[in-house]
Amino acid sequence: MSTKSLRLFKRLTAFAACMILVAGFSVVACAEEIKWDFEADVVVIGAGGAGLPAALKAHEDGAKVLIVEANYDCGGHAAISEGQMHSGGYTVDQQKWNVKDAADLYYYDHTRGFLDSRYNNREVVRSVANSMAEAYKFVIEKGIIVQDIEPMVRSYYRDGGYDADGIARMTYVDATKWVNDITGRKNNGIGVTRPLEKSLRDAGVPFLMNYHMDSIIRENPMSGKVIGIQASYSPTILPGETEPLTSFFSEGNIDCKKENVYVKANKAVIICTGGSIGNLNFRTMIDPRLGPEFDGLAGMPFSDQDGSGELAALKIGAAMGSVAGYMVDDGAAVVAPARVGCQYGYGNGFDENSKVWKLFRSRGIVPDYKSMIVVNMLGQRCGNEDLLTNSRSMPRSYEFFSTAFCSVFIDADGDGNAECYGGPLWAIFDQAAADRNDWDMTKAVDYEYGYAFKADTIEELAAKVINKYYENIKMDPKILADTIARFNAAVEAKGGDDWGRTMLDYKIEKGPFYCVWATPNLHDTLAGLRTNGSMQVLDLDGKPIPSLFAAGESAGGMHVHGLGRVITSAYIAGRSAASVNENGIATADLALKPEFAGPETNDLTKTDKISYFNQRGGSSAVMTNSKKQKELDALARGEEIEVVELAYTAGSGGANAAYGANTYDGSSDNGMGGAIRVQVTVMNGEIIDIKVTEHKETVGIGDIALEKLVAEAKEKKSAEVDAVTGATITSKAFVEALSKALSKIE
Repeated sequence: MSTKSLRLFKRLTAFAACMILVAGFSVVACAEEIKWDFEADVVVIGAGGAGLPAALKAHEDGAKVLIVEANYDCGGHAAISEGQMHSGGYTVDQQKWNVKDAADLYYYDHTRGFLDSRYNNREVVRSVANSMAEAYKFVIEKGIIVQDIEPMVRSYYRDGGYDADGIARMTYVDATKWVNDITGRKNNGIGVTRPLEKSLRDAGVPFLMNYHMDSIIRENPMSGKVIGIQASYSPTILPGETEPLTSFFSEGNIDCKKENVYVKANKAVIICTGGSIGNLNFRTMIDPRLGPEFDGLAGMPFSDQDGSGELAALKIGAAMGSVAGYMVDDGAAVVAPARVGCQYGYGNGFDENSKVWKLFRSRGIVPDYKSMIVVNMLGQRCGNEDLLTNSRSMPRSYEFFSTAFCSVFIDADGDGNAECYGGPLWAIFDQAAADRNDWDMTKAVDYEYGYAFKADTIEELAAKVINKYYENIKMDPKILADTIARFNAAVEAKGGDDWGRTMLDYKIEKGPFYCVWATPNLHDTLAGLRTNGSMQVLDLDGKPIPSLFAAGESAGGMHVHGLGRVITSAYIAGRSAASVNENGIATADLALKPEFAGPETNDLTKTDKISYFNQRGGSSAVMTNSKKQKELDALARGEEIEVVELAYTAGSGGANAAYGANTYDGSSDNGMGGAIRVQVTVMNGEIIDIKVTEHKETVGIGDIALEKLVAEAKEKKSAEVDAVTGATITSKAFVEALSKALSKIE
């Protein structure tokens, strides 16, 4: 072929490539024609729990890094989390507390084939196991402070739980030095993201804030290296305001408001966009039940999981990995709401001190399932509410979801074409329930946006309800009235409930009556793009896409909760991206470094007997390592043990009150883990006892704080107690609950 013909052939090929990109893959320009606005060696998309450590590692390894973040501030889901590091392989904190762990033991636990590990990619797990203790040490050196408490283990699967970890790997970040203007509350997660962000800014790494990555650009539509991204301006402007929100730190922010920008990556692009569970189209590809009513995604309204990283990568040839990890038992990453009557009912939530409170609007109320029932759009009960009593006990709640998500089978249009629906779900209760729980029903729930309704009669209540996203399906007043009547009859008879419910303490009979949003929340994304051990994204043929990496919840391969997996995969991705050769392939060594191997654990990684796979009994509750080891030793000796359940709820205390004494209850919905309920016992006008009757505060932190607070309150016979350092949220909630109880004393 002549030189002239060759040039013509190249032009035609490039033109054809452009047409394919524009028509089929939404990339707005050809690689050869792009005018780049910014340039770096490594471009990190997202500045959250994955993007920040990935950028730090790539920078440390000599790459020029640029971070592109869609939001007004850094942090993502990690910033509003409980700050659980969840790391193993013999970390510095495990060593400090004499927790025997190793890279091999971590790998063993996460390839066992049970719930949280059965679908894990073994190459990815091996790589994460090899680097986890190293990554943990790295981020501590970059400013993260870990609370000085003994590591914990949570609901291990061999004890009847769902967690893969057989050794204590849960540690929590100390965030006391950081203001959290994102949530307005003292979430520990800000102690992960702020120090890493500050380290990057101190190192001179630039941030392009308020730019949403729309497209990843390859040399050719489906081949060649990834050479950059296209992003669009995405400022956050609150209702009633005109100016965009600004970030907590500003040093290093690039001043740019151009509608679209192109960012060139000379070495690599790392996708750290945070997962896909918030994208309706994406999630219903995997679980069609998860319709638009699941609008209260964990992390929102600050942090979304819009699937943008996965979708952009898929459009240039990437594959999804370990997609079955999207599922947990009988549901995707779904959890029962921690608060009802509001849109965003996941976890600890936000308050009026949050910058985005205008979007959050309402904190809702912490449900007391003893005092309410849950119904579907028609007004029918759709499961046993006993299964929802502890929202952290996911396997139990999935039993509820399995019936609730297919409970509406209706020919809504009357044309003979019945359809099946699952949500939204509603909690029904009366004024007596609100009074028992100290719920302020004038302010706590969101009437304005259709997440709560109130009426004087059950029939009027049903008529008022508008089923968000399914307004054509009406709640039937007769059905709801019959549902309430059947439930009240079961309470009267102390049994015979339609769903086998055992919590039959209170009727629903004292108006006014309430119907509040109780639809479950979508939590983390636990499946993503397929990668190899270098966190390099693979295509549909299983081959690495040159110069493209993914980390955190954008990356598949590991189904495990907590920030340890996120940070470690990001550490690997940053190291790998900085090491790419001229072909865009990572060259960094994945081998386990001897200094991070941990002690010998062959005695804990056996597979040659059925007993190594059978459940052995024991407690499913969160425990410190030493307490769990004592329990295991007792089981090994064949001794009877006291099984501690997952929920941390004490009895009411009424039966143990002194003869002739009166008890007064108070509650607060503002604890770190949900409701804190307090009971004060009074005799002859004098306080003789104070006890916490219910809480779900963090083991090793909140529970210890409550013990100190109760002791001080008993001594002072007052709610004027000092907040416990490191447990401010728990302390404030205790004081609120105790104050309400004391206010009821005549």
